[in-house]
Amino acid sequence: MTVQQFLEKRFNALDSGDYGMVYDTYHADAPFLQQFDDRNAYIDFAGQRLGTVKIIDWSCPQQRTVGDNRLEALLVMEIVTDVGAQFFYELALLLNIEAGWRYHSAQKLGAEDYCGLPEQIDFHHFDNTSQKIRF
Repeated sequence: MTVQQFLEKRFNALDSGDYGMVYDTYHADAPFLQQFDDRNAYIDFAGQRLGTVKIIDWSCPQQRTVGDNRLEALLVMEIVTDVGAQFFYELALLLNIEAGWRYHSAQKLGAEDYCGLPEQIDFHHFDNTSQKIRF
């Protein structure tokens, strides 16, 4: 499976509310998953928190290799939440394991962090941010 196919699968699962499938796309060492006791706890959380989020559109305009079987994918998403539509950006770390690509973590930028045009966001916007927190 290519990176694009993996991301398509993940976004389709998010869009359809298939949070079990979303959970399955995470790498076992993903920091975000450490908050949950098991798959069902994640599904409950996601149903409550992500159920109000609708992904209007997404793209992966750039990728860069950062090591063996590791790449960063620059993701641009247009989402709608209870406060309205906005753009959201991720620099997702993806790991290629025997079972295929898995989502490990991401550095995130919201509209308050990047106010330029979505098509102009680049790796340097993430590289130059003061907070490099990965979730």
